[in-house]
Amino acid sequence: MKSVFQTSLLFLKNGATVVGLITAVLFQVFFNTIWLSGYDQVNERMNQLAVTIVNEDGAAAEPVAKSLAEGLHFAIKPSSTMEEARQMLTDRDVYMIIEIPSGFMQQAGDLSSPVAVKYVMNESNVATVKSVMQTVSAQVTATLNREVQQNSIRGVLNQSGMADDQANAIAVGLSSRVEAEVERLNPVYNFSFSMVPMLIVTATFTGAMLLGMNLQKVSGELRSRAGKWERFWARNIINVGAALIVSLVGAGMMHVMGVSSADGWWMLWLFQLLITLSFLSVAQLSLLLLGNAGAWLNSALLPLLMLSSGATIPRDVMPDFYQQIGHYLPATYAVEGMMNLVLGGDGISHDVLLLVVIGAATLVLGVLCTWIKRSGPAQSGIPLESKSAATPGALTGNLPSPDRG
Repeated sequence: MKSVFQTSLLFLKNGATVVGLITAVLFQVFFNTIWLSGYDQVNERMNQLAVTIVNEDGAAAEPVAKSLAEGLHFAIKPSSTMEEARQMLTDRDVYMIIEIPSGFMQQAGDLSSPVAVKYVMNESNVATVKSVMQTVSAQVTATLNREVQQNSIRGVLNQSGMADDQANAIAVGLSSRVEAEVERLNPVYNFSFSMVPMLIVTATFTGAMLLGMNLQKVSGELRSRAGKWERFWARNIINVGAALIVSLVGAGMMHVMGVSSADGWWMLWLFQLLITLSFLSVAQLSLLLLGNAGAWLNSALLPLLMLSSGATIPRDVMPDFYQQIGHYLPATYAVEGMMNLVLGGDGISHDVLLLVVIGAATLVLGVLCTWIKRSGPAQSGIPLESKSAATPGALTGNLPSPDRG
């Protein structure tokens, strides 16, 4: 038992053990700080989700549309036609369309038939949106029923002088005359498909973190045998090869599990390849900036990417800080693009462009970091002849001279 205790002390005296303990603690700090602040009071901010009301019944239904807008307590974005509203819904600028159809008020005056109001919801979103919008549609239907009920009772009383008890009896019959007609845009029948964007962000960046840490370690070990530029470009070549393999495996696994895209498997794979390259570039930049401590920065980036990307909750209900920082992180465009490819949407050209821009920008910053840093000197006290003799023959061919600058 004594030897086990002594061995434990030897573990604790090793710097790698200390770094591992610090990393475990920092993961708790980063996830608690970022997620609990980001998700704080999300329910209270759900009213920031936008809906649009399309009044196709003209001036006759304007009071009803105005009453709905005032009573919903949600962000209302104007749209004049259903075509415009559908484009807003597809672009996720709004999360539901409430359509007051042509002839609505005339039908409301006909006591013999029900009145329909149409809701259009885009299911190419995080699951939270669907449940919230279903609640909103029920609320709107109830509000419209009250409006129709009041107008109908008022009309009956004005025209025939009907007694109050009779008016109340009619009101009971009218209270459920408005029926909800729901159209599901990009319907999602398998819940697991809606989790693909978060899966991609979490798995890809975690893999990029781990690969970057190992390449950083190898780069340090090769410092006396290869110059800084050779090591930098070698890392990037390995990153490209790793991205090809990782994205092929990821897209292949999704295909096996039944995940597909209307644009085809090749497009799904190519987009995942671009995501992986962008994530690898970001993870590498942290390490080039801070050395081994960059792994801790990447540990903070993981929960930040997962939150600010909109993979778990709509970005509209996040605090402003996370909404703004999300514009500059690749996960935001990875999530939007994957939603469009897997769940349905209006193309990925915008997301591809921004992922390329972010990947290129981080690569340029990596070049600057490498240029600013001095090259590592050859290991002191070991003559070049001795090192050459101690190096296996398979590794001595065509090695660059040690960088002393």
